[in-house]
Formats: sequence, structure tokens, C-alpha cells
Amino acid sequence: MAYRIPNKTVEDQSARTAVGISIPFSTLFTQTYTTREATRTNLLNYLLTNKKERPLNPSFGSDLSSKLFEPLTEETYRGLEIQLQEEIASYFPLVDVKSLTITPEIDNQIVRVNLVYSVLNNENDEIDININTEQ
Repeated sequence: MAYRIPNKTVEDQSARTAVGISIPFSTLFTQTYTTREATRTNLLNYLLTNKKERPLNPSFGSDLSSKLFEPLTEETYRGLEIQLQEEIASYFPLVDVKSLTITPEIDNQIVRVNLVYSVLNNENDEIDININTEQ
């Protein structure tokens, strides 16, 4: 007979158990010990990964860098915001996206991505990514 294990995060079970590794990588992998840290690292990994970059999971990734060289219109960035919100909801069910904004700084050749979210109904966390479009 099957036994159902209640849904618990690793963080709830033991504070000494690592739940992931943090980004950026160095010579030694730094471990994350809370669900909040692990989710932040996983979201960063998702945002900085291109589609088809992972051989066993080709649909994973935000594909931000491929969108950078499209025409800089409001529709382009609004469409990308909607796409990212939908994909984050499907890949990260514990994440509640509060706001996601993508703003270009044409003079500085930078695209700024700001994501405000919460994990497991805890306090908000924020990720800011600046992507340089200059080659």
C-alpha cells in the first residue's frame, strides 16, 4: 500500500540540510540552506539560461538574450513580461510574482529586468538583472 508523504519543503524538515547550490559558481559550490535562497538561485538560473541550452530540458530558460536584439518597442517588452510570468508560474509553483518589469535604457545599452516575488507566502524578495546589449 502506498503511503502519502505530506508536502513539506526541505527547509521545514532540517535547518542543517542543504537544498541547493548558489549562483555564481566558484571553485567550490556554495550551498543554500533555505527554500528562499534556493528559489532565488533557481530563478536567477532560469532568467540567465537560454532555451535549448539544457540538452535534457530544452524548453527551460527565459531566452532573454535572444530577445535583446529585437526592435525596442513597448509591445516587445510587454510580450516578454507576459511570457516570463506564465513560464515562472509553470516552472516555480511556490513563487508568487508580485511584479515583473523590463525596462530598456537605450542610451546606456542596458535592459533592466526587475522581479519582485514571494515564496510560500513569506516576505517579498527581489531580483535585479542588468543585461548589457553592447557587443
